[in-house]
Amino acid sequence: MNFLADRVPLLNLDDLEGESSSGYDSPVIVSDSEPSLSSSGGESDNSNSGSSSETDISSESDDEGDDLDDLEDPNDTMHVTSTETVVNNIKYILSMPQLCDVTFEIGPQRFLVHGLKAVIGSKSKVLQEMMKQQNSPQIQKKTKKNNNQNIPIHNYDIDVFRQFISFLHTGSVVMDVTTVVGITCVAEEFDIPELSDACGEYLRHCSTTATNIPVLQNETDRYSGHHAAKEIKSILIKEVNPLKRRETVV
Repeated sequence: MNFLADRVPLLNLDDLEGESSSGYDSPVIVSDSEPSLSSSGGESDNSNSGSSSETDISSESDDEGDDLDDLEDPNDTMHVTSTETVVNNIKYILSMPQLCDVTFEIGPQRFLVHGLKAVIGSKSKVLQEMMKQQNSPQIQKKTKKNNNQNIPIHNYDIDVFRQFISFLHTGSVVMDVTTVVGITCVAEEFDIPELSDACGEYLRHCSTTATNIPVLQNETDRYSGHHAAKEIKSILIKEVNPLKRRETVV
């Protein structure tokens, strides 16, 4: 994974009434002994009656079609979207432990981060498996004995993991030069490609500023146990060496 290469950024009728004549209400009988009927307009009357009926039915069909067209007119509907309301509701839920159904213990201090199993599990198969294991009978028996039903997460800063959980629920994250390495590591570990791509783009941006390089290197040392941090560090070294050579020449 090349974090500094180009990455894809992250960053909706009335029923018909049978009132018209069908032409069959008053049938006209044509007899050979009464040729005058056929020549005097009997058939003509029947023909005219049928013609009138067909015209009426055709007219009503046209009217029905017009009604359907009116109902299907997109101007007759209104679509209302309020994603901000949804996001605010989710943030409120995350701030209320009693409304959440999973809790993570972060780092040696065991800081608590709460969330919703359904949301987290749908985004990360890795975390989904962890939560399933936590619900197994063997684990449940131990946790009840220890009065502890939380899932421990090691080697992450509380701010990093809280931002990560917030992203899983809301699709939004705020990162800076001090947290991007940690968020990259957690995104890689728990298999969230869209967040990993966003981190890669931001890392590329940060690495273009000389003052950011020492901060990024310090963060890679902090998360040295993660594969993603090691890869970022090796890329930063390649970026810094040309700068040192240019300074020496000057």
